[in-house]
Amino acid sequence: MHITQLNRECLLHLFSFLDKDSRKSLARTCPQLRAVFEDPALWPLLHFRSLAELKKDNFLLGPALRSLSICWHSSRVQVCSVEDWLKSTFQRSLCSRHESLVNDFLLQVCDRCPNLASVTLSGCGHVTDDCLARLLLCCPRLRALRLENCARVTNRT
Repeated sequence: MHITQLNRECLLHLFSFLDKDSRKSLARTCPQLRAVFEDPALWPLLHFRSLAELKKDNFLLGPALRSLSICWHSSRVQVCSVEDWLKSTFQRSLCSRHESLVNDFLLQVCDRCPNLASVTLSGCGHVTDDCLARLLLCCPRLRALRLENCARVTNRT
């Protein structure tokens, strides 16, 4: 029996055991597996461990997403938690790109994932008050928001 002879429910179950990269690789093999990859039921939870993962096209953002976790701790990210006046020009440039990447990603989440119930942002020194305010407005079902080491989030939020 070939994998494409399995019914959709079995394929979804098999895909659920794979990481994002493996799901994407398998989806590239044929249109039937691509359709399984694009099934919203496969994407209720997303976890990212680095900024680079946000740029990959190996996940699906949609209304089925219930839990989002963005957690990373690297020396480059720690630089972004430092006051701007202490940073070199290179560090400011790097932080600006990181901030743009994170905020653009969270704006996509706001537009595509209104049913989010849980968001964890850990080590995201790039997240701003404005971005969080929009997230809170766009995701009315949000019940848990965990912020750890988000240096740019103030008491205003």
